[in-house]
Amino acid sequence: MTDCLREPAFVVGEIDNEINFSLPPASGEEYIKRVIIEAQRCSDIVVADIDSRHFGQPTIDVEPLSGCVEAPPCLGPMLDWQQCQVLDFSNIRLHISQMKNEIQTAKRQWKPPQTNLPTIEDGKGWIQFCSGHNEGQKNVPSLNTVLCLNQPMVEQILEYLVEYIGTQKKLDYEVGQWLYALLVVLEMPLTPNMCSCLRSAARTCSIIRANSKNLEVHEIGALNLFICLVARYFRQLDMADP
Repeated sequence: MTDCLREPAFVVGEIDNEINFSLPPASGEEYIKRVIIEAQRCSDIVVADIDSRHFGQPTIDVEPLSGCVEAPPCLGPMLDWQQCQVLDFSNIRLHISQMKNEIQTAKRQWKPPQTNLPTIEDGKGWIQFCSGHNEGQKNVPSLNTVLCLNQPMVEQILEYLVEYIGTQKKLDYEVGQWLYALLVVLEMPLTPNMCSCLRSAARTCSIIRANSKNLEVHEIGALNLFICLVARYFRQLDMADP
């Protein structure tokens, strides 16, 4: 079978190695002969001689993103606690999903809230709104407010909050409330951007947990909770605490 592949496709006769390559070929047969001669002159293996001195040094250091930082002794959650949190979270999501379905099918009466919400492009406005820094007004994430957010808004606000947590190096109580509420209404399957966002959230929480020396019990619980939900509910299992 393979022998037939080695047979020449064209019969070109005898090849004269004294062909003058400075002149154009006089016929198609002569052109084929020139191709054969040039192929015979090529080495079977060619290795480039690269001078590394011509390559510039990288201007930035890129560190690969790792999983979550291991919890310090006595700060990591027990497995049964994590399982309870995932079950509670799943039940809340199911209840909210049923409510949204009833609203859409007019089985449940619902009126949008009268609160003036920031626009989707107003990242600073959403940070102030969710963190309680909006003229001292604490905007607790009510069910009505969360239900009026469409999915692009949910994802965008989550990105704002995750970036804010990473910048502040802490998880405020008010921001934690909003983070949990938004995760409750976050639709699955996750988009690649949202998957990356949630992983960043879990990683940031693990860093805060590992670096902070004077965390309150409720702060440790909140950090453990978000790591748990990202890892075990949203299936980023490589980030899970043992």
